[in-house]
Amino acid sequence: MNAIRGQAGLLARGQVALRAGDMTGARACFATMLGFRPDDPDALHGLACIALALGRADRAISLAGRAQALAPPGHPHLGQYHEVLARALLACGHQAAAQAAIRAACLHSPDDGAIMLALAEIMERTGDIAAAEAAHARAVALGGVSARVAQARFWWRRGRGGAALAQMRHVASNTPHDGVVVHELVGMLLAHGHRAEAETVLRQRLAHDGRDGQALSTLGALLFATGRLRPAATMLRAALRHNPMPEAANNLGLTLMALGDMAEAQAVLAKVCRAQPADARIALNHATALFESGQPAQARMAYEALLARAPAPDPATLARARFNLGVARLAEGDLAQGWALWDSRLSFMPPHPATQRLPRWQGQALPSGRRLLVTMGQGLGDAVHFLRYVLLAAARVPVLLEVPPALRRLAATLGQAAGENTPYRIEVITPDKDACWNVACQCDLYSLPALLGVDAVAPFRPYLGQAAWRQQSHAGPLRVGLCFAGNAAYRFDARRSIRAEALAPLAQVDGVTFIALRPGSDPAQAPAFMRHELAADVDLLETSRLIATLDLVISVDTLAAHLAGAMGCPVWLLSRFGGDWRWSAAFDADETAQAEGSICPPVFVPGAPGPAPASRWYGGLRVLRQPALQPPGLAWHAVIAALAPALRGWVRQRNRSDGDGFELG
Repeated sequence: MNAIRGQAGLLARGQVALRAGDMTGARACFATMLGFRPDDPDALHGLACIALALGRADRAISLAGRAQALAPPGHPHLGQYHEVLARALLACGHQAAAQAAIRAACLHSPDDGAIMLALAEIMERTGDIAAAEAAHARAVALGGVSARVAQARFWWRRGRGGAALAQMRHVASNTPHDGVVVHELVGMLLAHGHRAEAETVLRQRLAHDGRDGQALSTLGALLFATGRLRPAATMLRAALRHNPMPEAANNLGLTLMALGDMAEAQAVLAKVCRAQPADARIALNHATALFESGQPAQARMAYEALLARAPAPDPATLARARFNLGVARLAEGDLAQGWALWDSRLSFMPPHPATQRLPRWQGQALPSGRRLLVTMGQGLGDAVHFLRYVLLAAARVPVLLEVPPALRRLAATLGQAAGENTPYRIEVITPDKDACWNVACQCDLYSLPALLGVDAVAPFRPYLGQAAWRQQSHAGPLRVGLCFAGNAAYRFDARRSIRAEALAPLAQVDGVTFIALRPGSDPAQAPAFMRHELAADVDLLETSRLIATLDLVISVDTLAAHLAGAMGCPVWLLSRFGGDWRWSAAFDADETAQAEGSICPPVFVPGAPGPAPASRWYGGLRVLRQPALQPPGLAWHAVIAALAPALRGWVRQRNRSDGDGFELG
């Protein structure tokens, strides 16, 4: 009697270990049982389940077949033996045999919900959708939350998202504390774009169980996606305390990057990258953190290692890695390689409608009377920077340039500032409002450097505006344009933009009037000493006319800096450490070549190795870089604290007109 009880205990312990995923413990129990009773069908069934879980479907077929053969008629577990046999047969590609086996399981156990769900799964996987639908309905009729969840998942896979979501809402309302149900519902809500409802469900879940790491992680990711960065970081840190999931660590790294805390972001991503070396997405984000931390060479090597992986990462990650490698190569001054890789962005950006009906231009001449359509889809600052290449394209072919309405009138001034006349005409249109006729092919504005074979920065000539900027001779205060913030939706805006209150020292600079350069910006959000001369609805031509009246522009890395630079206006660009590739040291101009007749005399930033360098991209622009990687609250201190004395020096220099340099701080 004791031996029988001991054998029953072995089987029970084996089943518990199997359900817990402890294959070693389960195998030990079942193998020991077979030592006592070599023909025990339950022990053989347990070993069949283990073999199937470990990918040995052939072994599972043999073991399950023996269990079936040894089981007496009417054995209560015979349906389960047929089920594992059916799954193993399907894993080996024997679809008809798998269907027969699972139907036999249902005959033996017609009221077993788990077997009915197995029938639904196997029928769906073998293409019998009607049978799968009926099996799900039967499983739901037998009762149980798992059956309703499985049916909702089935509907979701079949494209019936509304029915699936309604089912999960119903299940969740009846089992509000079931974590599996809650997370299934949240996933569907997020896929349908119901972020607010998903957040409510997650917060209700956390009110019940504040240690649910998955709920904390998902809510943190949701907060990050909706721009609530600090609460997101708090939530993701809590998730990692309770359940150190790679996804939570990855999202925390991204959140910290968006907050501007690059040192911690890099540390978090480096740690999770070591823990999950096969995860290409995490490796991609870690490489991005390296680049944004001012380490382009290390980032380049990380991107190259990612692209060399075998097997290769998924196509989306590969495209991002190629694009980011292109950015890193550009930051190192390798334009030829950089432009070629930069074009990888076309595989993950929304395509322009013209790509469906027109071939891509490859730099060739066009038939007489036919034109090249040049489109754009990135930010306006990028557009202003790349418009210079339209002039090069128009040296080869007639160009039809499609731009947003805000840019149309300004783009029509291409070449006027320097009096350039291109061999072929440039006509400017806006999307969906102007007819595109006599067009032979198309390309993206940002692909022009690669298509034109650009491998160096050409000597600068002003290329936008109705006339080149000229130094003003006027009585009264000097006019300085100021732009201290960009688009808050930009993922690194927390590092790029400056808090308005940090600019208070500029109010003490005599002889200067500060002009706001963000059209429509809220005066209440700007320093009180700034004048607002741009209306909310002005286009970029009107903005350029205002810039033409300025003596200097001080700007973070925004459209204002690019526009002023393209006009030839003096610009002090305030650049974050490890900032945009355009402002890397690879594009610093030779000071000796810039000194004579420069409209932008040398500027010195405390902590920097030398004067703020002039840029080869814009002849009148100097890059005032943060001298070191600092936490967000300290990052701008060195540059901002020095701006007021720098401006005083600039005012004195302008008043003396002696051309001498001056020192920041």
